[in-house]
Amino acid sequence: MISSTKRTTPLSTTQFEPTWSIALSIGLLIVLFSHLGFMPLDTGDEARRALVSLEMILSGDYITPTLNGDRYFNKPPLYNWIIIGSYKLFGNYSSFALRFPMVVSLLLLGLTVFGFVRRYTNATVAFAAALMTLTNGRVLLFDSLLGLIEITFSWVTYTAMLLVFHFGQQRRYWLLYLTTYALTAIGFLLKGLPPLAFQGLTLVGWFVYTRQYRQLLHPAHVVGILLFVLITGCYYWLYFSQNAIPLRDVAGVLFNESAKRTGLAFGIGAALLHILTFPFELVYHFAPYLLLVVLLFRRNSLNLLQAHPFIAFNTLAFCLNVLIYWTSPQVYARYLIGLMPLLFTVLAYLYYEHSRPADRPRWWVERIWLGLTVIVAIGCWTSVFYPATRVLPGVVWKTAVVSGLLIVLAWRLAQPSANRLGLLIAVMIVIRLGFNWFVLPGRAVKRQFYKESAEQAARQTIGRPLFGYHTTVGNDNATDVSSFHISAVRGDILRKTDRKLPGAYYIADSVSLKGEQYRRIGEVVLFDRHPAFIVQFD
Repeated sequence: MISSTKRTTPLSTTQFEPTWSIALSIGLLIVLFSHLGFMPLDTGDEARRALVSLEMILSGDYITPTLNGDRYFNKPPLYNWIIIGSYKLFGNYSSFALRFPMVVSLLLLGLTVFGFVRRYTNATVAFAAALMTLTNGRVLLFDSLLGLIEITFSWVTYTAMLLVFHFGQQRRYWLLYLTTYALTAIGFLLKGLPPLAFQGLTLVGWFVYTRQYRQLLHPAHVVGILLFVLITGCYYWLYFSQNAIPLRDVAGVLFNESAKRTGLAFGIGAALLHILTFPFELVYHFAPYLLLVVLLFRRNSLNLLQAHPFIAFNTLAFCLNVLIYWTSPQVYARYLIGLMPLLFTVLAYLYYEHSRPADRPRWWVERIWLGLTVIVAIGCWTSVFYPATRVLPGVVWKTAVVSGLLIVLAWRLAQPSANRLGLLIAVMIVIRLGFNWFVLPGRAVKRQFYKESAEQAARQTIGRPLFGYHTTVGNDNATDVSSFHISAVRGDILRKTDRKLPGAYYIADSVSLKGEQYRRIGEVVLFDRHPAFIVQFD
């Protein structure tokens, strides 16, 4: 077994100063929470998570997820339960309540990364890896704004992977298998089958790499699998005890949700193209930190990674698990969030422990960071002239603040420093501040329009049964936004139907109403730009 080693002799003694660390942490908390509920509900998966959770509350059935009243099999319900808890905590169905579990999970992910990495390397590498996880472009400008499963799922799966190393180093195999399979069960109840693949690849990969083959046959492994079956089985026992449907229907949907994005569904051509473009997409989505991958392309990089057991584990776990997405043509970048702390840990370790500011690859990366910072510092002044942003309250002083902070950071980046990565983290936090001030208001206006249209339709129909007629609602992710707002105001599930009931109102579009005799009661614009009518059939 490879013994635990703290670290090899570093090339630098760079540290985050306490004042700087506190400033970065406070700044990050401000930009994450200040606009968390600013935008109304987004279309797509966020609306689906919100609607399924709301329908559980309205129906009083917390075992059977539904979508517009129809059974919903695509995801197990654990994240819906978490959202329901947040709704009840805040006493409303607001966007803030919907997204609160996500941002808490994000911070817990950062703390977990810091805890593990600090234990096996040092505080500087740990703080950098944690903040790289929280402030990369994908997370900071997209996923930290939406109430999706992926952040919570990432925290659970990352913790499970790191516990394989942690308890493996201590030879505490009962704890290793029981904790990781319990977390795998939680991951399964969040998202379905993917955590099983992560668990299998991580366990087999690490024990084969360290030549501990016999530990795969440890009695605790069997007990861990049984614990997984017990946790997931309890839910499905409850589910099937009150829903008389075949197991294959639920299992088929879960399998299809995982398989539909792979090369099996898209063909060999699409799979090969994705394999070629995936590394570039990864660098793009998780910029600017992944530019540091150049530190891996050195003659002795493999020896450096293998010399430190914890870094070797992070490298191996990332390389094995990323293959799931590297070979799947339809992959969203948010699916990779749980794997990125592994790679960020490796890059932070190489940056602080095995590179110097004068090293050519690092020198070029840091100059690119400087150039991008200058471009954004100057470019943000377009908000004063751009029609959509020049009308925003305080646009001039807000632009001056963002630009001024970026100019100061650019000046610091241009000075000799062994910790330009720490300065870049500050740059990303300032960019998110500008994003909150200049980008989100425009998005909020559009979403507010659809929210108000849906709520007006809901108030107009209160006291009468209301249905979505034919395929007008529930036919795609977009209409989930309107369904949520209507159901929230009415306190009643907006169900789909083809039946015409006496005295009932219906939301129907022109396609569904073709050839029908009806009386128009009102109008509603469904998300996204989908005109429909409130009607009563003759």
